[in-house]
Amino acid sequence: MNKNDSDNDINIIKLYIDAVINMRKAIKQYFTQKIRTTDVLNGLTYEMFQVLVYLWSKNDVNQQDIADAIQKNKASITPLVDNLCKRGLVTRTLNPDDRRNNLISLTPKGKACEDIFKPIQKEFYQLLFSESSVAEINHTIKVLNRLAEKALSD
Repeated sequence: MNKNDSDNDINIIKLYIDAVINMRKAIKQYFTQKIRTTDVLNGLTYEMFQVLVYLWSKNDVNQQDIADAIQKNKASITPLVDNLCKRGLVTRTLNPDDRRNNLISLTPKGKACEDIFKPIQKEFYQLLFSESSVAEINHTIKVLNRLAEKALSD
């Protein structure tokens, strides 16, 4: 392999990574715009919204679980949870199994927000499917997971 081939390979990988970053930005921008136009969710940041989305799938979790799920550090989760508590969307209670940890739970108001979110999520998924087939998306998932696994193992 000569230097030009190596440079081209590196440029292709850079473009691939840029595309992943651009998609992540697009997802954030899409949902941020939708949050702003929804009365109940208006005023939530994208990061607060991510916490809610995680709690809709797994309720009664500690802050470290949330941090891991939304790829933030534990310290940055505290103000997000505080804000969600003030809005009456989540509660924080002591974990009976480990009093050093709090359990974060949805309130009925927080659970009701999921019904508002589902149509927005469905609309987004339909937008993606209008541009890609299930097979293309599955292939992309496999490639990204394989590359992530490789990057983390070295």
